[in-house]
Amino acid sequence: MKRLFFLLMAALLGGAAYLYFSFRPLNREEIEQKFIAGIPTIFRTPGGNLELASFKATETLRSSSTAVFLEWKIPGTTTIVDLRVPVTYRYHVQVFDRWNINVDGNTCIIYAPELRPTLPPAIHTDEMDILTIEGPLAWDGDEEQAKLLKSLTPQLEANAANPKNIHLVREEARKTVAEFIRAWLLQRGDWGDRKIENIKVIFREEGNSKSEWVMPSIARKERGLHE
Repeated sequence: MKRLFFLLMAALLGGAAYLYFSFRPLNREEIEQKFIAGIPTIFRTPGGNLELASFKATETLRSSSTAVFLEWKIPGTTTIVDLRVPVTYRYHVQVFDRWNINVDGNTCIIYAPELRPTLPPAIHTDEMDILTIEGPLAWDGDEEQAKLLKSLTPQLEANAANPKNIHLVREEARKTVAEFIRAWLLQRGDWGDRKIENIKVIFREEGNSKSEWVMPSIARKERGLHE
């Protein structure tokens, strides 16, 4: 009898739920809101970016907290969260930004746009490690971990824009720009013997810096092979 009773109750509840969802009034505002919330946000970069260089590093972040009573730290309530995560930092110039090109003899001098970090950096979550150490009286390990994870992307974006990291990739980026310009010159028929044989690249943020990278004269090397 009990089994039959439970089967009848389940059937009645199921039928009531079916009638409710079948005949409830249509909430158009709710449908519109959920539809709009489900639309992905799309970003477009006019002209696109020319990615030039990247590097991978393992970053370490730490967050800690200790309960305080009347300005005194309570022993045994300290929580420490350490996060280690590999990150790939990429750098680019904007294609539609300002480029200046000068030709001096057989040398093409390129004044390239500013070298920028591509944001956000790529986080390798499959290699991420989180270590939480709680004192015997601590209770906020999950909260401290969530706070650290929330700060991860802003911190990595700040790292990417650090002048030291931009300087780290600038020489490799300079070579990529030179290779890009050489391919363009080849298409035009302006690269080779008695034409343009050298390329110098200077980024905008370098200002009047004398830093430059000269592409080796491949035309001379190729000519030497046939002489």
